[in-house]
Amino acid sequence: MIKSNKTSEEIFNFPCDYPVKIFGKKCVELEKITCEIINKHCGEIHPHNISQKESSKGGYISITIRIIATSRNQLDAMNSELQNHSLIAYVL
Repeated sequence: MIKSNKTSEEIFNFPCDYPVKIFGKKCVELEKITCEIINKHCGEIHPHNISQKESSKGGYISITIRIIATSRNQLDAMNSELQNHSLIAYVL
């Protein structure tokens, strides 16, 4: 087995296209809060880079936002803030 010594900066090859997927209970505020947090870390999000999908029973929603990630620190800070928000259940 070959062990890789690459850092996360080398694996991601920054800057790169990066999809952020957020899951939460369906509510009007979820997209607004998600976009505010991501805007703070990545700049303005173009509406074409946002997609949503409801769960089969309609109680939950997933929001995918494509960003240009510039560093591991940026992703870690953004993911931490997203994960700590009460409306957001999961971040992938």
